[in-house]
Amino acid sequence: MTSLDALPEFFANIQQQYNYEYCSLVLWRNDSSKDVISTKTSDDFESMISQTALRRFCQKRYTPALCTELMQEAGPMPDALVVPLRGHGIEVAALIIGLQPEQLTMAQQIAWYWSIVANYLFEAIHRFTLRNSIKDAFSLTCREQACLNWAAKGKTSWEISQILSISERTVNFHLGNCIRKTNSSNRQQAISKCVAGGYILI
Repeated sequence: MTSLDALPEFFANIQQQYNYEYCSLVLWRNDSSKDVISTKTSDDFESMISQTALRRFCQKRYTPALCTELMQEAGPMPDALVVPLRGHGIEVAALIIGLQPEQLTMAQQIAWYWSIVANYLFEAIHRFTLRNSIKDAFSLTCREQACLNWAAKGKTSWEISQILSISERTVNFHLGNCIRKTNSSNRQQAISKCVAGGYILI
């Protein structure tokens, strides 16, 4: 998986491989907006993710549970496993997996597995989101990218000037632009932001 756009296909593969009813991720952001990435939607599913009880559960708990256990006051709910997630500027999130009736007996093992995998998935989503926000925040010229790329490899300004056949002063000028554009305090911080943003590879 290399981008957020690949998530629906990733979930579709999980759904098919494990024969789940559906596989989805719901993210409630700090600004009260909600994002849903899912392989399948139904009236039951839409009803479930609109319940405030689901969000409250994910805010209070760290351990997975079946939807029927956590939302009894909401009436009949589909057999779904809810794995709560937190962090990275997102108020709360949940990986929701629709289980087949025969899978309910293995719900505890399935919950254990997905509580581990879901955190890696959530971390990947954060990296993609951060990368996109960094790309939107600034753009570097080819020369600035080249200078920063060599700086990331541990080259000094003088060494970079020899490699690129420009003056040391010009190298420092380009690196200064990188620091300013990335809102960094030094070249090391600019390098780390550009690595996270996919501008340079180490």
